[in-house]
Order: sequence, then C-alpha cells, then structure tokens
Amino acid sequence: MRVRAIVQTASVREALATMPMLRGCTDPVLDVLEKGAQFVRLSSGASVFERGSVPSGLFFVRSGAVRLMSLCPEGRPKVVEIFEPGGMFGEIGVFTGQRYRTWTQAIGSAVLIQVSRERILEAVAMDTALSNRMLAAVCARIQRLIDAISSTASGTASVRVASYLLDQLERTTRGDACIVLPAPKKAIASLLNLTPETFSRVLRSLMEGGTLVVGGRRIHVRDRARLAGMVSAESDPGLSVAPTTAGISSAARSIATPAS
Repeated sequence: MRVRAIVQTASVREALATMPMLRGCTDPVLDVLEKGAQFVRLSSGASVFERGSVPSGLFFVRSGAVRLMSLCPEGRPKVVEIFEPGGMFGEIGVFTGQRYRTWTQAIGSAVLIQVSRERILEAVAMDTALSNRMLAAVCARIQRLIDAISSTASGTASVRVASYLLDQLERTTRGDACIVLPAPKKAIASLLNLTPETFSRVLRSLMEGGTLVVGGRRIHVRDRARLAGMVSAESDPGLSVAPTTAGISSAARSIATPAS
C-alpha cells in the first residue's frame, strides 16, 4: 500500500507546531514548512517508503506508530526502530539525497505529516536552532543504535528485555511505573533480535517472579531494581563473557545501516 493524503479539521500548520522537533520555530519557518506539508494516513502494514526508493521528504508521526525495517545478514526482515507520536524519521534521506536502504510500515492505522525535502532544507537554512536540534536527534539515534549493537551482540534474552523495559520507563511521562508497548510483541521481539516465543517466555518468567504485571501491551513494572540488577550483572566483566568478533560484526551489519 502507498501513503494517501487526507484532509483533517486541524490545520497542517497547527499540527506541525506541536511536533517536539519544531517547537520554538518562528512563524516564518513554520510558513515555509506548511507550504510543503500534508497529512497522510496509513492503514496497518502500509508502506511509507520502500527500500531503494528516492527520498521524498521528512515524516512526523501525529498518531499511531511506524516501524523502520532492515534486512539481517541472513536476509530476514528486522525491526530497527519504532517511531511513536511526535517522532520524526526520514531525515537521513533528506540530507543525503541517497536512496533508502531501509523501509517503513505502519503499525496499525497511523496519521503522519509529510514535509517535502525542499521545504525542510529551506527551513534548516533559515533556522540554526532547528538545524542543531535535528543534528542532536540524529546523534541520539546513532547512540541508541550503538547501545542496541552492544545489547543484541552479547546480552542474554532476559538482559535485552530488561534493558528495553528500563529504557521505556525512562521515556514515559507516566508516574505509575506503567508502560505501553508501542507495537505488538512480535515487533518488539524483532527489535530486540529475539523470536516472539523467546520474548514471551522472558516476560512470563518476569511475571512469575513478581517483577512485572503484563496485560496485553500494557506492562506494570513492580520491581525496577531487579531489572536494573539484571542489566548490571550482565555488564560486570567478571560475570559475563566477551562477545565474539563475528557476533558483533553480524549485529552491526543488521542494525547499523543508515536508518532512513
């Protein structure tokens, strides 16, 4: 499926102004972005852009979620990253002009704001602060990919899940130690380089141990200290085995591809 433009009551300009990356932009900058922006709607599984296609612009998630996909060395599709409301993707294609080496799919129905490449480049040239925020966002994504390489190359399944849950807790604005998985468990398992069965088995074990309460995609972390202890124990040189060079190389190839 392809992206389809839609008309909504809220203006594109109003929606753009609510995106975290664009907060603080001046009216002239928003004017430029608005000229190249449109709402798009995707049904579940629809493709935003495909591997090998020419970059068309930058995307902001207004509602729903989108997964960024890549190919493992074995040729299997793998979830590299999940973008939630307020998230931005496609920036690497915008700034390099190179064809996409990844592809994206909607997780359930989703509404995006697409801004043309030309308007993004014009806005960045006008607004140094916006340029710096985008650079910081790209650097943050690189750091997350480095962390993911480290985790998936050597961490046990339990440690990968514990690390992911702790990261989600840090990102949530809720104060009740509850998180809602941004995608079905199958997609989260792929993100962690685990089979769905292994991911479910780890969650079940943590539930039985009293660390978690799981209801569908909603997870209540009852014992955050235990999750942190699992990660700390794995990172202790005296308690873990150094990953092989081949393992690191394989993981790096699978997720270190330019994201979008």
